[in-house]
Amino acid sequence: MSETKPLVSVIIPTFNRADILRRTLPRVADQTWRPLELVVVDDGSADATAKVLAELRPEVEAAGVRATFIRQKNAGVAAARNLGLAEASGEYIAFIDDDDAWFPEKLTRQMGVLLATGADACTCLIHNRGGTATVPRSPDLLPEGHCPGLLLERKKAFHIISLVLTAEAARAAGDFETTLRTAEDTEWIMRLAHHASFVAVPEVLATYNETAGSLTDGSSLEKLVEQDQGPRKALELIRERCQELPGWDEQAWRNRVAQDYDQFVKHLLYVGEVQAARQTFNEGMRLSHGAHPLPKVRSKLRKARWLKLIGRRLRHPKLKS
Repeated sequence: MSETKPLVSVIIPTFNRADILRRTLPRVADQTWRPLELVVVDDGSADATAKVLAELRPEVEAAGVRATFIRQKNAGVAAARNLGLAEASGEYIAFIDDDDAWFPEKLTRQMGVLLATGADACTCLIHNRGGTATVPRSPDLLPEGHCPGLLLERKKAFHIISLVLTAEAARAAGDFETTLRTAEDTEWIMRLAHHASFVAVPEVLATYNETAGSLTDGSSLEKLVEQDQGPRKALELIRERCQELPGWDEQAWRNRVAQDYDQFVKHLLYVGEVQAARQTFNEGMRLSHGAHPLPKVRSKLRKARWLKLIGRRLRHPKLKS
């Protein structure tokens, strides 16, 4: 590694998480990699976020980290990440959410591999569910090389907070889609996957935390149905924006449709929306050409129809309505 190391810009979008920022920002400043820039985008918070950021700035800068703190009118996480990308000055980019945590050596380990290989992007394992699981579930599922079809079909996987990539690759992928309330990272990652070559550090280097009020808070059946609108729209956008790019795999996209629509249909059945579930099933079958596992959900559709006649509905294995 040369003496002159490239600047890494870490982008954190935040909204009404003042207390959590007091934990997250020092953990980023604890990274062993330098030079480092911390770009925090306050998405129009109504709490004490501005005050907390002002208090933390001296601590961050004293750790030798360039602090770039920006405030925008509330526009969502995608818009916040876009502004962060526009303001970041580093040759490399990394993302972390305001309630997640990195191990101190994360950037150093990943930058070492990136600089040694010349790859565009590097991922790692992260802890999930309080440390009882990892994303992905095993190191061999981390992406290597140019593998958009495998990522699309979930045969390879990674979480965005594990990602370190060149600014050039990030900008080649384009902006995050601001019309998506959820799955905006999924849609962007698939665009990135068609432009980038990957390497991986097969170790746990971060922790994903799901706090109350997060966009992926699946604490009720109704929230699951609401959140499905993002992935559903993302599937359309992935095909629209990637099908002409090198490495596009139409069958992999159909398989992904079948996987996701299987869940969409079940979620609708669990809240008693049998007709909407039937319509969603038919749409998924048309888009996926009947790929596995979607056809198997027919039996649940039949059971839900009969249960509705006696005023009952299918039960989710874990959640209650």
